[in-house]
Amino acid sequence: MGGLVGSGYSQIHPGDLAVVAYNTVGTDSFAWVALRDMPQGTVIHFTTACVSNGWFRWGDHIGRAVAPGPLTWTSINLVKAGSVISWISGTQKCWSEGAISGGGPTLSSTGDQIFAYTGIIASNSAGPAPWTGDPVQAIMVYGLNFANEGWDNVTGGNLITSFIPAGLSVEACTAVHAGNQRNAFYKGPCSGSVSRILSAISNSSNWVASVEWINPDQWPKRFGVKPVGTFLIVQ
Repeated sequence: MGGLVGSGYSQIHPGDLAVVAYNTVGTDSFAWVALRDMPQGTVIHFTTACVSNGWFRWGDHIGRAVAPGPLTWTSINLVKAGSVISWISGTQKCWSEGAISGGGPTLSSTGDQIFAYTGIIASNSAGPAPWTGDPVQAIMVYGLNFANEGWDNVTGGNLITSFIPAGLSVEACTAVHAGNQRNAFYKGPCSGSVSRILSAISNSSNWVASVEWINPDQWPKRFGVKPVGTFLIVQ
């Protein structure tokens, strides 16, 4: 699916990035790795809003009145595959690289998730309130679930757990459960093909977890990704 520059759409697919670290204690923060080159102007949104039967909880980050989400990243320059981008919500809320807009998410130590997507999740009253976030105009790219017992497509979507949205899957290593811990980062193989890296990240035994805040200095800094192409912005 293509689109206009600035609309948030590009030729981006599930698994073109992966979340590799998070802190829910102390300063909320997380990091993700680009698994393909991202040209200037690439737009990616991030939200912690949970999902139930395909609908996102609208008031949970995406549509909240104060500091509305989603948190948006826009590349200012070409970002090469293997680059790790981090979000820190301290005194100066910022990305380590790229432009910011939207509202930063609050990561829960009792269960949460981070979804990356392009396009638009819009409010639609046809959804069963408060599940009115309609992702029909969005492409889901990645989902990381943590600090709970894992994805729950039966009773999930209750702020603590979440369904896996359409387009992502455990089998494709694009819907990953990092374990039941408040803070963690990936410390497994950091080189190879995209499929090898995604598979390694999906293995919770490759994550280092802690009940205490983890200094982001310990997070992965760079991946060696076998080239697979570039996001092409359609004009």
